[in-house]
Amino acid sequence: MAKEEIDFSYLKNAIKEDEIIRSKGKKKIDVSEEKRTELLRKDIEILADNRIPLDIKGNQPNSLLFQIENIEHLNELLDAMEKNNTFKGNLEIVSHQFNDNLGLKLAKIISNNSLRSISINNKNKPFSDRVACAIGDALENNTSLEKFSCYLDVGEISPVHLIKFLTNSKSKLRIFGYLKITKKLFETFSEYLNKGSRLSVLNFYYKPLEQVNLLYKKEIEQNVLDNLANKIQTDSYIIDVNVVPNPEEFQQDINENLVKDINEITETLKFSANIVKKKIKSLLDTEKKFIEQNRFIDNILEKIDRQEGKSGQNNIVSVRSYLDRVIGESLNQALYALEVQRERAPDKKELFTANGSIRFISQYLLDHKQ
Repeated sequence: MAKEEIDFSYLKNAIKEDEIIRSKGKKKIDVSEEKRTELLRKDIEILADNRIPLDIKGNQPNSLLFQIENIEHLNELLDAMEKNNTFKGNLEIVSHQFNDNLGLKLAKIISNNSLRSISINNKNKPFSDRVACAIGDALENNTSLEKFSCYLDVGEISPVHLIKFLTNSKSKLRIFGYLKITKKLFETFSEYLNKGSRLSVLNFYYKPLEQVNLLYKKEIEQNVLDNLANKIQTDSYIIDVNVVPNPEEFQQDINENLVKDINEITETLKFSANIVKKKIKSLLDTEKKFIEQNRFIDNILEKIDRQEGKSGQNNIVSVRSYLDRVIGESLNQALYALEVQRERAPDKKELFTANGSIRFISQYLLDHKQ
């Protein structure tokens, strides 16, 4: 059975820069509140008509940023975005007026399957478990979102409902957050994380006043944390994990034990993500080396073929064809064996370096001369 090739191309930029979301580059212009409202209403009208508002230079933007504190305008904007499937870029909305009803409208926007990224700043009032379930359903068939960010107050129901779609192999999601830390959430991630998922950055948050008891009483046992850390290392492409306090006005001295536990969680998960990051970088470096070597060999073989063409038509098979058949097949078998060994022995760091990979392949070819 032919080995399925692993495509790491979607992670190359994520490793270089974990989050690349381009902004419109609009210059800041001082305008009156009345003028801002007028511009906002105009943009909403355009979006509701399934068109894209132009930037100040008259170009279609890659990103739309809205700062809204009027709940009616916020409601109208979400209604407009639900109707719009023309804009394919990045949507960012900053507002203190979000509530669960607006969160359910957000789920419908995700169902449109058209936006590249969505960032919702609802830190002051995270969406409830009910909204997290709706977002999970919306993600089931979404194949466009690469980044999704909002604050979700996950409970007992939503983790399974949300994460099984979040880690779906059809999904393009690389960056996701923010989810409130709970034991159920960690257990669910441990169950559903898989290498079919493209997730590379995960963001969590905690509420200091609410979660003092949760961590101080060790409701998240060490084995729960270890299971998630091991799952990240062995069965994911996650290269970064962040844990932040919510709300922003967090004083470090509120509870020393809470701070200590949160730091332990963060360090453990980041350590696992860093191991994955190093593995992927090593694979990419090895891939680059093989491409360079193959290009060099191809140039030599082309020269041989040209010389054979000049010398006559007496050869039954060209040197290039012979090498392709014999050496090419053996090399493919060696590369496949290398991938198998990496899967079986992920702790053997030398298998993930260029020199170690070449040594393994060389030895394989020597051991399988026949």
